[in-house]
Order: sequence, then C-alpha cells, then structure tokens
Amino acid sequence: MFTIKKPAFILLLIVLLVFTGYINHNLTQQALLKASNDYQKHEEMELAKGIDVDDKELVEAISEGEEKEDIEILDTKANVGIDEIAEETNAQIGKTISKEDSLTSKSYFIEQRLSRDKLRAGLIDRLNEIVNNENTNDGVRTEAQKKIMNIGDISEKELTIEGLIKAKGFEEVLVFLTDENAKVVVLKDELSEQDVVKILDIIMAETDLDTSNIKIMKKN
Repeated sequence: MFTIKKPAFILLLIVLLVFTGYINHNLTQQALLKASNDYQKHEEMELAKGIDVDDKELVEAISEGEEKEDIEILDTKANVGIDEIAEETNAQIGKTISKEDSLTSKSYFIEQRLSRDKLRAGLIDRLNEIVNNENTNDGVRTEAQKKIMNIGDISEKELTIEGLIKAKGFEEVLVFLTDENAKVVVLKDELSEQDVVKILDIIMAETDLDTSNIKIMKKN
C-alpha cells in the first residue's frame, strides 16, 4: 500500500494552500477590476443624464480639442526619446486634471476621463508607430514596447485604486498615476484628515509612491 510520509504530506498541504491563496487573490483582483469598471461606466452614464445641453456641448468641444492635442503628440520629432514623449503626455493630463476651471465643471469626471484616455491613446499610437517602423533600431523598439506595457499596467492600477476609494464611501473619484507621482480628485465638499489618510493608505498599498508624491484634491 502506497503511503505518504508525514513531512512530505505537510509540504504538499503547504503547496496546495499557497496555490489556493494565489488563485483566490487573482480571482478577487479580476472581480474588483470588473466591478469597478462596470460601476464607473454606470456612474458616467448617470452623470451624463444629469448634464444639461450646454454641458454636453462643452464635452463635445473638449473632445474636439483633445483630438488636436493628439495630433500634436503624434507629430513629435522623431529624435525625441521614448521617456520624453511619455512625459509630455503625462504633463498634459496632469495639467488639465489640476486646472482650477476644470475642477469647477459639473461634468468634471466625465471630461477628465475622456481627456486622460484620449491622450494616452495618442501616446500609444505614437509608440506603436515607433515599434512598427522598420527603421527603428532594436533597442528603441524594445523600450517603446515596454512603455506600452507600462501604460497598460498604470491604467489597471488607476481603475483598481478608484474602485477601492469608492468602496470607502466616496461618491466619485478620478486617479491619475505616473511612475513618479499620483493625483487624486474626489467628489466631496470638504476633505477631513481621516479622508486623506484613507486615500493615502490605499495608494501607498497599491503603488511604491511616498506621501510627498501623492496629491489629493476635492471637487464639490
């Protein structure tokens, strides 16, 4: 009769527990991302219903303006490095998110998600052009491919963090991440010290950022 020695049996149990924990963690993360994404779409649809005609026209005007900005990014000189191209886009996103007159807009969260996503799409298009260009050397191509993957990872983190912050009781939130810093805008009349601590804890748990590189703003 085949028997398993006690040490081997214990080792087998440990391996099974670790594997089960890993699977559960992945399933939880996937469920959270899906729920957050679905909730975000639902919230944007609800917010859009409440926007009056002038605000809808404003969103359309912003979208048209963003298309022009995208063209400008795509026309960036070929001798500019991959990091410089990405930094230019991040600077544009960060500037619009923090802009005072943007923060006063009733449809702020819809507008800024459109702006963030369109500018990033323009950046990815630019990087794909570099990757697919037969004159691009292998080193630059590899760097561009890594940057595209990094953008995808950052977008997923933003979605996860937004979902976690909403789970803490915030009605609406917008997160913009880079490798160096984070900007967070929440829909709240006033931000208490406890609110700030909750948001900081979430961002620091999901990223390697220090508190000095995290900016939290309110939109009321």
